Amino acid sequence: MNQLTRQIVFCLLLLFSTTEYFAQDSLSTINLEPVVLKSSKIGTLKERLPLSITAIDFQKNQDSKQQLNFNDYLVNTPGLFALNSNNYAQDLRVSIRGFGARSAFGIRGVKIIVDGIPETTPDGQGQIDNLNLGAIKTIEVIRGPSSLLYGNASGGVIYINTIDEVKSNSVNGGISFGSYNMSLYQVGFGLKTNKTNYIFQSNQIKTNGYRVFSGFKNTNINGRIFHSFSKQSKLNFNINYSDSPYAQDAGSLNAEAVKENRKQARQRNIDFDTQENVRQLKLGLNYTYSFNNKLKFNTNAFFSTRDFYGKLPFEFGGIIDLDRFYHGHGSNLSLKSTFNENKNTVQVGYELAFQNDTRQRYRNSEGIQGEETLNQKELFNSIGMYAIDHFTIGKFLLRAGIRYDTNKLEAKDAFLGNGDDSGAINLNSFNYSLGVNYNIYKHHYLFTGISTSFETPVLSELSSNPNNSGGFNENLKAQNAVNYEIGYKLNVKNTVAEVSLFYIPTKNDIVPFELEAFPDRDFFRNAGSTIRKGIEVFVKQKIIKNVTANTSYTYSEFEYKNYELPSGDFKGKALPGIPKHRITLNTTFANVNGFFVALQGQHVGTLYANDSNSVKDESYTVLNLNLKYDLKLKQFKLTPFLGFNNLLNTKYNDNIRINAFGGRYFEPAPEFNVFGGLRFRI
Repeated sequence: MNQLTRQIVFCLLLLFSTTEYFAQDSLSTINLEPVVLKSSKIGTLKERLPLSITAIDFQKNQDSKQQLNFNDYLVNTPGLFALNSNNYAQDLRVSIRGFGARSAFGIRGVKIIVDGIPETTPDGQGQIDNLNLGAIKTIEVIRGPSSLLYGNASGGVIYINTIDEVKSNSVNGGISFGSYNMSLYQVGFGLKTNKTNYIFQSNQIKTNGYRVFSGFKNTNINGRIFHSFSKQSKLNFNINYSDSPYAQDAGSLNAEAVKENRKQARQRNIDFDTQENVRQLKLGLNYTYSFNNKLKFNTNAFFSTRDFYGKLPFEFGGIIDLDRFYHGHGSNLSLKSTFNENKNTVQVGYELAFQNDTRQRYRNSEGIQGEETLNQKELFNSIGMYAIDHFTIGKFLLRAGIRYDTNKLEAKDAFLGNGDDSGAINLNSFNYSLGVNYNIYKHHYLFTGISTSFETPVLSELSSNPNNSGGFNENLKAQNAVNYEIGYKLNVKNTVAEVSLFYIPTKNDIVPFELEAFPDRDFFRNAGSTIRKGIEVFVKQKIIKNVTANTSYTYSEFEYKNYELPSGDFKGKALPGIPKHRITLNTTFANVNGFFVALQGQHVGTLYANDSNSVKDESYTVLNLNLKYDLKLKQFKLTPFLGFNNLLNTKYNDNIRINAFGGRYFEPAPEFNVFGGLRFRI
């Protein structure tokens, strides 16, 4: 029995040992309310979709969370792995089935959608530093290529829904403190009128960070307005503003420096005052009109500006001044019909997105801005058109769709002292998806499908030329992938489960590297191709009254199929930054008196830090414990809470900088730390 077969057997045993498949009457009822997902564009029950998809509801445990790291909300998702939770200058690095693992900063290859509005820029760069974590209601994660739905950089999708209900007029707020001088202040309100609901939330968070020179400060304001003109006509308006005056970067260390002092910052980062300053404003508008029960029209528009000023730990071009403006618009029309008791829903739509970056670089003279080294305008214009069809016939649901995207990337050089490096690139793409879901028996479902994705280099990657000139690195190509998967879903009394097996060949993987001539600066190149295969298992089980547990297991065998450089042939080497094995377990206790306990564990297997697989980051296990108590006093609800992070005081690395020069791969994670506070609602 080979290793892959053993993993399959292990997963199936894990699934069926924890479900009630063999219980006598367990199939007679469904314990949970049906979950209709928004991320699939055509609203469909989760278990009926021929996709690997995870839906998480945070309404009951949101008040117990620290609300500091987005990874706390994603950690139990199979197939998803996140690093860099504690470097707020580089942002969280999220990978789904390997997509996004290359990111030097921010989120690449994974589409982020917040309340139906893309948080990911048209060129594929995402960040969550403006996300109000306390406002999160639910998260839907599509695990695997989804360019049919969302175009560029959709190797996976994270669809975030913030609070959207106002049951009565209310005021809420909170204050919390934690290790490393962490503080969080929150205030919000909900206002309900006859036809309009208003939701407002604001917070300010600050911490010194675990390591020297790793602090940050952020103020966030989030508002939503829901207005019903009639039962058929509805309008939603979103506004988000974020101001982060500083987020320091302690830098990465080599293994010897980590052993010497885990908390230390790299001295070069201190010398060059490596940090960032960000301000962002985003507006979104969504309008829906239902002509009848069969025909529905939806249109949306968004506008966003982002001012970024960052310092990197090198002199030439080490200060970046970026003014970003991007906006977009999309519409779709959905038609439902019935043929001899068979149901069909078809949706056709288009999406327009336009990005305009003015990028300037200056010399960083030990934290002081020097002369200009680059000045160029970078444009990314995208037009996508798609059609999706859901056809239900008997026990089968057939899902099919096609999409075509045109993407024009352009650089306009305004720094002409070294010549004109202006240029343009067209990276167009056709994508498709086909899936089948079969209702085996009552609440048991089998699904299979094929889907594709493409990922262009983001503008900042294209402008990082190894020859140190302006313009674009025109040798960098778009990455393409095809996802084949088969899976099983179960939704019975007290148990929800899913098993997925996938196989993904990719071409032109975009990978980061550093050069000796430009230490600390990331450049990018295409690998030949990769093969990714794996297994994802998720089980949610009600153990006894008031106690629920969910567990996930992910097996990832991701290897380069063809990748040869002058420095070596990496064929058969594992993709760096992704563990082969990952297990999570989350157990909660909640009683009617308001007491809530959550114990969350994660085991991460060994992963590699470079393409040659010559450097390993060893496996580790982390446990977190959250407690809260809901105290109801007439019109008041008070919730004191307490949390313990890294209960085992595990020494592990929070981030791995892939292919870093000089052995500087590691950013140590915090040791045992605590937080606590009080939240209220009136």
